[in-house]
Amino acid sequence: MRQRIITGVVFTLAVLLFVIPAYWVPPIMLAFGILVGSVSMYELISAFKKGGYEPNGFLVAIGGIIAILITVVTYLQKTDFIVALAFYLLIMIPYCLACGVLTSVIDKANHLGNGVVTAVTVLYVTFPLFCLTVLSTLVAKGWFYMIPALFAAWVSDVCAYFVGVTLGKHKIVPHLSPKKTWEGCIGGAVGCAAVIMVYFGILHATGVFMTSVNIGVYCFMTFILGFMMSVMSQLGDWLASLIKRKCGIKDYGNIFPGHGGMLDRFDSAFFTIPMGVLLALISVLLM
Repeated sequence: MRQRIITGVVFTLAVLLFVIPAYWVPPIMLAFGILVGSVSMYELISAFKKGGYEPNGFLVAIGGIIAILITVVTYLQKTDFIVALAFYLLIMIPYCLACGVLTSVIDKANHLGNGVVTAVTVLYVTFPLFCLTVLSTLVAKGWFYMIPALFAAWVSDVCAYFVGVTLGKHKIVPHLSPKKTWEGCIGGAVGCAAVIMVYFGILHATGVFMTSVNIGVYCFMTFILGFMMSVMSQLGDWLASLIKRKCGIKDYGNIFPGHGGMLDRFDSAFFTIPMGVLLALISVLLM
Protein backbone atom coordinates (compact mmCIF):
# COMPACT_ATOMS: atom_id res chain seq x y z
CA MET A 1 0.00 0.00 0.00
CA ARG A 2 2.82 2.41 0.87
CA GLN A 3 4.47 1.76 -2.50
CA ARG A 4 1.17 2.38 -4.31
CA ILE A 5 0.65 5.69 -2.52
CA ILE A 6 4.19 6.90 -3.25
CA THR A 7 3.93 5.89 -6.90
CA GLY A 8 0.50 7.50 -7.15
CA VAL A 9 1.83 10.81 -5.82
CA VAL A 10 4.85 10.75 -8.14
CA PHE A 11 2.62 9.85 -11.10
CA THR A 12 0.23 12.73 -10.35
CA LEU A 13 3.12 15.21 -10.09
CA ALA A 14 4.54 13.94 -13.39
CA VAL A 15 1.19 14.45 -15.13
CA LEU A 16 0.89 17.95 -13.65
CA LEU A 17 4.33 18.82 -15.08
CA PHE A 18 2.66 18.59 -18.49
CA VAL A 19 -0.84 19.77 -17.64
CA ILE A 20 -0.04 23.02 -15.79
CA PRO A 21 2.37 24.51 -18.40
CA ALA A 22 -0.17 23.54 -21.09
CA TYR A 23 -2.39 26.37 -19.80
CA TRP A 24 0.09 28.80 -21.36
CA VAL A 25 1.62 26.54 -24.03
CA PRO A 26 -1.17 24.20 -25.25
CA PRO A 27 1.02 22.18 -27.70
CA ILE A 28 2.77 20.67 -24.67
CA MET A 29 -0.16 18.26 -24.54
CA LEU A 30 0.88 16.92 -27.93
CA ALA A 31 4.20 15.85 -26.39
CA PHE A 32 2.26 14.33 -23.51
CA GLY A 33 0.02 12.46 -25.94
CA ILE A 34 2.97 11.13 -27.94
CA LEU A 35 4.67 9.88 -24.76
CA VAL A 36 1.57 8.19 -23.35
CA GLY A 37 0.47 6.89 -26.75
CA SER A 38 3.82 5.38 -27.73
CA VAL A 39 4.22 3.47 -24.47
CA SER A 40 0.56 2.40 -24.43
CA MET A 41 0.76 1.05 -27.98
CA TYR A 42 3.87 -0.93 -27.12
CA GLU A 43 2.24 -2.37 -23.98
CA LEU A 44 -0.97 -3.28 -25.79
CA ILE A 45 0.89 -4.99 -28.65
CA SER A 46 2.97 -6.94 -26.11
CA ALA A 47 -0.18 -7.98 -24.25
CA PHE A 48 -1.89 -9.23 -27.40
CA LYS A 49 1.23 -11.21 -28.37
CA LYS A 50 1.24 -12.91 -24.98
CA GLY A 51 -2.38 -13.80 -25.66
CA GLY A 52 -1.46 -15.58 -28.90
CA TYR A 53 -2.22 -12.77 -31.35
CA GLU A 54 0.18 -11.15 -33.82
CA PRO A 55 -0.81 -7.50 -34.32
CA ASN A 56 1.09 -5.69 -37.07
CA GLY A 57 3.41 -3.33 -35.19
CA PHE A 58 4.39 -1.48 -38.36
CA LEU A 59 0.79 -0.57 -39.23
CA VAL A 60 0.14 0.44 -35.62
CA ALA A 61 3.16 2.76 -35.67
CA ILE A 62 2.05 4.29 -38.99
CA GLY A 63 -1.39 4.87 -37.49
CA GLY A 64 0.18 6.73 -34.59
CA ILE A 65 2.22 8.89 -36.96
CA ILE A 66 -0.87 9.70 -39.04
CA ALA A 67 -2.74 10.77 -35.89
CA ILE A 68 0.16 13.04 -34.92
CA LEU A 69 0.25 14.60 -38.41
CA ILE A 70 -3.50 15.26 -38.29
CA THR A 71 -3.06 16.93 -34.90
CA VAL A 72 -0.18 19.13 -36.10
CA VAL A 73 -1.90 20.15 -39.34
CA THR A 74 -5.21 21.03 -37.69
CA TYR A 75 -3.37 23.03 -35.02
CA LEU A 76 -1.25 24.99 -37.50
CA GLN A 77 -4.33 25.74 -39.59
CA LYS A 78 -6.26 26.79 -36.46
CA THR A 79 -9.04 24.47 -37.54
CA ASP A 80 -12.35 24.46 -35.67
CA PHE A 81 -12.27 21.57 -33.22
CA ILE A 82 -15.43 20.01 -34.71
CA VAL A 83 -13.84 20.02 -38.16
CA ALA A 84 -10.61 18.63 -36.69
CA LEU A 85 -12.52 15.78 -35.06
CA ALA A 86 -14.32 15.01 -38.33
CA PHE A 87 -10.99 15.14 -40.16
CA TYR A 88 -9.52 12.58 -37.74
CA LEU A 89 -12.48 10.21 -37.98
CA LEU A 90 -12.71 10.35 -41.78
CA ILE A 91 -9.02 9.43 -42.07
CA MET A 92 -8.44 7.09 -39.16
CA ILE A 93 -11.56 4.93 -39.37
CA PRO A 94 -10.86 3.90 -43.00
CA TYR A 95 -7.20 3.40 -42.05
CA CYS A 96 -8.15 1.12 -39.14
CA LEU A 97 -10.47 -0.86 -41.42
CA ALA A 98 -7.61 -1.20 -43.89
CA CYS A 99 -5.31 -2.36 -41.08
CA GLY A 100 -7.82 -5.03 -40.14
CA VAL A 101 -8.06 -6.34 -43.69
CA LEU A 102 -4.36 -6.10 -44.59
CA THR A 103 -3.12 -7.74 -41.41
CA SER A 104 -5.54 -10.63 -41.82
CA VAL A 105 -4.71 -11.09 -45.53
CA ILE A 106 -0.94 -10.94 -44.99
CA ASP A 107 -1.21 -13.57 -42.24
CA LYS A 108 -0.72 -16.96 -43.93
CA ALA A 109 -3.38 -18.44 -41.68
CA ASN A 110 -5.77 -15.57 -42.55
CA HIS A 111 -6.26 -15.03 -38.82
CA LEU A 112 -8.98 -12.35 -38.64
CA GLY A 113 -8.20 -11.78 -34.93
CA ASN A 114 -4.78 -10.35 -35.78
CA GLY A 115 -6.39 -7.76 -38.03
CA VAL A 116 -8.95 -6.86 -35.39
CA VAL A 117 -6.40 -6.32 -32.62
CA THR A 118 -4.23 -4.24 -34.97
CA ALA A 119 -7.13 -1.94 -35.83
CA VAL A 120 -8.31 -1.80 -32.21
CA THR A 121 -4.83 -0.86 -30.96
CA VAL A 122 -4.63 2.12 -33.33
CA LEU A 123 -8.10 3.50 -32.57
CA TYR A 124 -8.07 2.64 -28.85
CA VAL A 125 -4.93 4.68 -28.22
CA THR A 126 -4.97 7.49 -30.79
CA PHE A 127 -8.61 8.61 -30.53
CA PRO A 128 -8.64 9.69 -26.85
CA LEU A 129 -5.19 11.27 -27.09
CA PHE A 130 -6.23 13.18 -30.22
CA CYS A 131 -9.29 14.41 -28.29
CA LEU A 132 -7.02 15.48 -25.41
CA THR A 133 -4.77 17.49 -27.72
CA VAL A 134 -7.73 19.04 -29.55
CA LEU A 135 -9.23 20.16 -26.23
CA SER A 136 -6.06 21.94 -25.20
CA THR A 137 -5.19 23.50 -28.57
CA LEU A 138 -8.35 24.19 -30.58
CA VAL A 139 -11.19 24.67 -28.08
CA ALA A 140 -11.79 28.09 -26.56
CA LYS A 141 -10.83 27.83 -22.87
CA GLY A 142 -10.11 24.21 -23.69
CA TRP A 143 -7.69 23.76 -20.79
CA PHE A 144 -10.65 23.95 -18.40
CA TYR A 145 -12.42 21.13 -20.26
CA MET A 146 -9.24 19.09 -20.43
CA ILE A 147 -8.85 18.95 -16.64
CA PRO A 148 -12.07 17.02 -15.88
CA ALA A 149 -11.65 14.93 -19.05
CA LEU A 150 -8.24 13.75 -17.88
CA PHE A 151 -8.74 13.54 -14.13
CA ALA A 152 -12.36 12.34 -13.91
CA ALA A 153 -11.24 8.72 -14.21
CA TRP A 154 -8.94 8.99 -11.21
CA VAL A 155 -11.54 10.92 -9.18
CA SER A 156 -14.03 8.15 -9.95
CA ASP A 157 -11.49 5.49 -8.93
CA VAL A 158 -10.77 7.19 -5.59
CA CYS A 159 -14.46 7.64 -4.75
CA ALA A 160 -15.27 4.06 -5.80
CA TYR A 161 -12.40 2.70 -3.70
CA PHE A 162 -13.41 4.40 -0.46
CA VAL A 163 -17.12 3.67 -0.88
CA GLY A 164 -16.35 0.08 -1.87
CA VAL A 165 -14.05 -0.48 1.13
CA THR A 166 -16.56 0.93 3.62
CA LEU A 167 -19.90 -0.20 2.15
CA GLY A 168 -19.16 -2.69 -0.60
CA LYS A 169 -20.88 -6.07 -0.30
CA HIS A 170 -22.27 -7.04 -3.69
CA LYS A 171 -19.72 -8.01 -6.34
CA ILE A 172 -20.31 -6.58 -9.80
CA VAL A 173 -17.83 -8.36 -12.11
CA PRO A 174 -16.01 -10.91 -9.93
CA HIS A 175 -14.62 -12.79 -12.93
CA LEU A 176 -12.76 -9.64 -14.05
CA SER A 177 -12.27 -7.52 -10.94
CA PRO A 178 -12.98 -9.51 -7.76
CA LYS A 179 -12.82 -6.45 -5.48
CA LYS A 180 -15.26 -4.23 -7.39
CA THR A 181 -18.76 -3.91 -5.94
CA TRP A 182 -22.03 -2.31 -6.96
CA GLU A 183 -21.74 0.03 -3.97
CA GLY A 184 -18.29 1.17 -5.07
CA CYS A 185 -19.44 1.55 -8.66
CA ILE A 186 -22.39 3.76 -7.68
CA GLY A 187 -20.31 5.68 -5.12
CA GLY A 188 -17.63 6.37 -7.72
CA ALA A 189 -20.22 7.62 -10.22
CA VAL A 190 -22.00 9.89 -7.72
CA GLY A 191 -18.73 11.19 -6.26
CA CYS A 192 -17.29 11.93 -9.69
CA ALA A 193 -20.53 13.63 -10.77
CA ALA A 194 -20.51 15.82 -7.65
CA VAL A 195 -16.89 16.87 -8.18
CA ILE A 196 -17.51 17.71 -11.86
CA MET A 197 -20.64 19.70 -10.95
CA VAL A 198 -18.79 21.70 -8.29
CA TYR A 199 -15.85 22.25 -10.67
CA PHE A 200 -18.02 23.75 -13.41
CA GLY A 201 -20.16 25.59 -10.85
CA ILE A 202 -17.04 27.37 -9.60
CA LEU A 203 -15.98 28.21 -13.17
CA HIS A 204 -19.44 29.61 -13.84
CA ALA A 205 -19.52 31.61 -10.60
CA THR A 206 -16.07 33.11 -11.26
CA GLY A 207 -17.00 34.12 -14.83
CA VAL A 208 -14.66 31.69 -16.60
CA PHE A 209 -17.69 30.12 -18.30
CA MET A 210 -20.90 31.98 -19.07
CA THR A 211 -24.10 30.28 -20.12
CA SER A 212 -27.58 31.37 -21.11
CA VAL A 213 -29.28 28.56 -19.16
CA ASN A 214 -30.37 28.71 -15.55
CA ILE A 215 -27.53 27.94 -13.11
CA GLY A 216 -29.59 25.15 -11.58
CA VAL A 217 -30.12 23.52 -14.96
CA TYR A 218 -26.43 24.00 -15.75
CA CYS A 219 -25.39 22.26 -12.52
CA PHE A 220 -27.82 19.41 -13.18
CA MET A 221 -26.42 18.94 -16.69
CA THR A 222 -22.81 18.91 -15.49
CA PHE A 223 -23.77 16.44 -12.75
CA ILE A 224 -25.24 14.07 -15.36
CA LEU A 225 -22.16 14.48 -17.57
CA GLY A 226 -19.91 13.80 -14.58
CA PHE A 227 -21.94 10.67 -13.85
CA MET A 228 -21.54 9.58 -17.49
CA MET A 229 -17.79 10.20 -17.24
CA SER A 230 -17.56 7.85 -14.28
CA VAL A 231 -19.59 5.19 -16.08
CA MET A 232 -17.30 5.45 -19.10
CA SER A 233 -14.27 5.34 -16.80
CA GLN A 234 -15.44 2.09 -15.24
CA LEU A 235 -16.24 0.60 -18.66
CA GLY A 236 -12.70 1.47 -19.73
CA ASP A 237 -11.31 -0.27 -16.68
CA TRP A 238 -13.42 -3.37 -17.35
CA LEU A 239 -12.30 -3.53 -20.96
CA ALA A 240 -8.64 -3.30 -19.94
CA SER A 241 -9.20 -6.01 -17.32
CA LEU A 242 -10.93 -8.21 -19.90
CA ILE A 243 -8.00 -7.87 -22.31
CA LYS A 244 -5.52 -8.69 -19.53
CA ARG A 245 -7.56 -11.71 -18.49
CA LYS A 246 -7.80 -12.99 -22.07
CA CYS A 247 -4.06 -12.44 -22.63
CA GLY A 248 -3.09 -14.06 -19.34
CA ILE A 249 -1.28 -11.07 -17.80
CA LYS A 250 -1.66 -9.23 -14.50
CA ASP A 251 -0.45 -5.79 -15.63
CA TYR A 252 0.41 -4.19 -18.95
CA GLY A 253 3.85 -3.20 -17.68
CA ASN A 254 5.89 -2.30 -14.62
CA ILE A 255 6.77 1.35 -15.22
CA PHE A 256 4.86 2.40 -12.11
CA PRO A 257 5.64 0.11 -9.13
CA GLY A 258 2.42 -1.05 -7.52
CA HIS A 259 0.31 0.35 -10.38
CA GLY A 260 1.58 -1.50 -13.46
CA GLY A 261 2.25 0.06 -16.83
CA MET A 262 1.21 3.21 -18.67
CA LEU A 263 -1.97 1.59 -19.95
CA ASP A 264 -2.88 0.46 -16.44
CA ARG A 265 -2.94 4.13 -15.45
CA PHE A 266 -4.73 5.47 -18.52
CA ASP A 267 -7.18 2.69 -19.43
CA SER A 268 -10.05 4.52 -17.71
CA ALA A 269 -8.92 7.99 -18.83
CA PHE A 270 -8.99 6.84 -22.46
CA PHE A 271 -12.75 6.49 -22.05
CA THR A 272 -13.35 9.78 -20.20
CA ILE A 273 -11.21 12.06 -22.37
CA PRO A 274 -13.63 12.02 -25.36
CA MET A 275 -16.34 13.10 -22.91
CA GLY A 276 -14.40 16.35 -22.53
CA VAL A 277 -15.02 17.02 -26.21
CA LEU A 278 -18.71 16.31 -25.61
CA LEU A 279 -18.67 18.84 -22.76
CA ALA A 280 -17.16 21.40 -25.09
CA LEU A 281 -19.77 20.70 -27.79
CA ILE A 282 -22.61 21.10 -25.29
CA SER A 283 -21.10 24.29 -23.91
CA VAL A 284 -20.87 25.77 -27.41
CA LEU A 285 -24.61 25.20 -27.76
CA LEU A 286 -25.31 26.78 -24.36
CA MET A 287 -23.06 29.82 -24.53
